[in-house]
Amino acid sequence: MTANVKEIEIPKKPLPLIGEIQTMYHVGKFIFKKPVTVQYPEEKGDIPERFRYRIFLSPESCIGCTLCQQICPNHSIKMEVWDLSSQNTGAHAIKTARGVRENAQNKRHLYPDVNFGTCTVCRNCEEICPTNAIYLTHEFETARTRNSFTYSPQELTMQEKDVIK
Repeated sequence: MTANVKEIEIPKKPLPLIGEIQTMYHVGKFIFKKPVTVQYPEEKGDIPERFRYRIFLSPESCIGCTLCQQICPNHSIKMEVWDLSSQNTGAHAIKTARGVRENAQNKRHLYPDVNFGTCTVCRNCEEICPTNAIYLTHEFETARTRNSFTYSPQELTMQEKDVIK
């Protein structure tokens, strides 16, 4: 009767201090290289040309179709009623030769309200908008508290420095 016996190889023990030497080698490679990080408020890092973060709204182009709300994977966009006729000055209204009027194509007065706390900046809203009313820009410095990350349609039309005030 023969037994099936397998020989087991005993793993070789690594030489002492090999792990420490490898660690020191990897650390040493980066000692003389320029650091990747920057001291943020004082220094501004290089922003790639194709980088987009802050969502802006062009109220004169928005037709209130709610496609941006429907395609948002995190449900960060809600449609809000915003009557432009009551605020018919500045950038919120369409200026014509006869004066200022509201957006004639957006009869329901629905405009997007974006929660940047849950927005992943996937750009789906920008891609699906048939009138290009929603677009993303290079602006990314949004200094807000956690509870105030929701931008109303009025705030989406303004520059960030004006929103913070």
